[in-house]
Amino acid sequence: MIQITRKKFLNKRINGVEALNKKLYEVFMDTDHDKTFAYYGSYNLKLANKIGMLRKVRHKNGMIRIMQIEGLVYEILAMHIGQHEKDSKGSLQQTTLLRRELKIVREVANKIAKNISYDYTLEKLSKESGLSQSKLQEGFKLLYTRTVTEYIRNVRLEAARDYISTTDMNISQIVYTIGFSSRSYFSKIFKNKFGISPSQFQNHVKLNLELETI
Repeated sequence: MIQITRKKFLNKRINGVEALNKKLYEVFMDTDHDKTFAYYGSYNLKLANKIGMLRKVRHKNGMIRIMQIEGLVYEILAMHIGQHEKDSKGSLQQTTLLRRELKIVREVANKIAKNISYDYTLEKLSKESGLSQSKLQEGFKLLYTRTVTEYIRNVRLEAARDYISTTDMNISQIVYTIGFSSRSYFSKIFKNKFGISPSQFQNHVKLNLELETI
């Protein structure tokens, strides 16, 4: 649940309030809190992830903590509004999955992200999770807009980018670390995603580090 002190909120000069649907516009502009409004949407795991991030803010106090929390709260509020808009227009994506099953899909995704080098297959993940392969695919497409294979590839590529940026490992070491066996294939999909080859990206990182030390 999000509670908003609307008068203070509107003093931030939020642009485009008039673009909200009629009901939300009335709620946001009601600075005297005369209008009561409650909306109960469907369970949203993307929102759950953002809310979970609030609990993981590392700084205990000070300006950095305030800014991190405020930024996350704005993201959560924006996602709530976006979901309300979809529900109001009847465009919310339908699913046959139960809430319990969606949670399992999320757990599978988190497991993949934590151990990216493992040799995952849809069959193995299906057996381990207790969900059918079709339900796993449906859940990943709903929550992450990707198939299981596409999700695995994406988290590996993002990990590779982070390894290049923060470690001294060469490209071949990184390819092995993230679970790929072909460097040429890795280079191809890395460039497709980031618009630059791994070696070019690594050279940019090194150049930036050199410039910072000058």
